[in-house]
Amino acid sequence: MKKMILYAAFACITIVSCKEQKEVENADKYKKNLEVAKQFIEAFSTKDSTKEASLLAENFKWTGPAMGQDSLPKDSLLVSDKQMMNTFNEIKLTNTEFVPGVDPVTFKLDGGVRVYGIWTSKVISTGKPTKFKYYAVFGFNEAGKIISLEEYANMEDLMKGLQ
Repeated sequence: MKKMILYAAFACITIVSCKEQKEVENADKYKKNLEVAKQFIEAFSTKDSTKEASLLAENFKWTGPAMGQDSLPKDSLLVSDKQMMNTFNEIKLTNTEFVPGVDPVTFKLDGGVRVYGIWTSKVISTGKPTKFKYYAVFGFNEAGKIISLEEYANMEDLMKGLQ
């Protein structure tokens, strides 16, 4: 009986320490992935589409802010971003706040990156300023490449700047 209790206690300690180790590993992944997310945002802001593309995994999936844009391939994001780069200048993400990503079921750190902010820019053809609130969730693969990007924004605010 004592052996069974000892085995059960050992199993519980092992499970708890493995879970804690996983949390530490995911916190470390977050720190590394945060730098990649920042590089991605900087590449978009500086209109460096080559750098932007280099940070994406080949099997990347994008959920854009427009209704009905879900699980689109890498090329769809790059074409959309290129259109934005050709339409706007002085693209900046302001009031930026980065927070760790969490698993949607367990709410434990998963190594992902979430970002909140306000995108500002100027329409190239008119010089008219634009501004809209933004939220995104970056997912990463084991190689540290962005494997998914879910973006949420009120695109109506952006469209007002084009009128």
